[in-house]
Amino acid sequence: MHRRLNRPLAALASTLLAAAGALGAQQEPAGAAPAAAEFQQVTLAKGVAETGEPMTLAVLPDRSVLHTSRDGTLRLTDASGTTKVAGRLNVYTHDEEGLQGVGVDPGFTTNRFVYLYYAPQLSTPAGDAPANGSTADFAPFDGVNRLSRFVLRTDGTLDTAHEKKILDVPASRGLCCHVGGDIDFDAQGNLYLSTGDDSNPFASDGYTPIDERPTRNPAYDAQRSAGNTNDLRGKVLRIKVGADGSYTVPAGNLFAPGTRRPGPRSTPWASATPSG
Repeated sequence: MHRRLNRPLAALASTLLAAAGALGAQQEPAGAAPAAAEFQQVTLAKGVAETGEPMTLAVLPDRSVLHTSRDGTLRLTDASGTTKVAGRLNVYTHDEEGLQGVGVDPGFTTNRFVYLYYAPQLSTPAGDAPANGSTADFAPFDGVNRLSRFVLRTDGTLDTAHEKKILDVPASRGLCCHVGGDIDFDAQGNLYLSTGDDSNPFASDGYTPIDERPTRNPAYDAQRSAGNTNDLRGKVLRIKVGADGSYTVPAGNLFAPGTRRPGPRSTPWASATPSG
């Protein structure tokens, strides 16, 4: 489960750390483990008022830290430990959904780009989705988790008015679990996004959730998501984001372009296009 697996990360995020000693120490030879004495733990932000329900964090070039709270709040903590709210997104927060990952563009110093992965509110009904029913019962809970690019202004506030929507990942809302949402970049500037399988594992009593009954909520069947290579859920996605917010798929991904591998309740790659 995303929130359970990320509890250690959440605990780490709730006491944001600066390895001040390591940053100032001489570089160790390749492969050598740094001595414990080279690290100094410095508490920068702590507690609900300064972290909310912490999810992920990203360090800016000036050593200040952006960190997300699931309720949609993005906070900025500077290297001296001063924390302020950088911005807020209106998010859908049933079970694990909400604001998840934050990433910093490799060219942040010049473009001020940051990336957020979150659940936009949409028109999703409140409360739980039905566990059993028909397609018509489940359809109102079809949603997305969205990867978007924003500008962090020089005053440390988030420009939400000029959001660039990059990618929407399907989501079966109203039932737990497995959202995911960590963001990172490689040396070539490709963006990596981890996505959860968006499936409920509890009804299968610890076994793989592969409930194929047509009257069962799709969230109980991971064959539609993690078990389906035509679906973006339960994957590590790699894309190259363009200056205009569009993206391309770098060469060398798992399957050749145009490959379609069908799965039950599938979402084809052809539909995984930019959301705006």
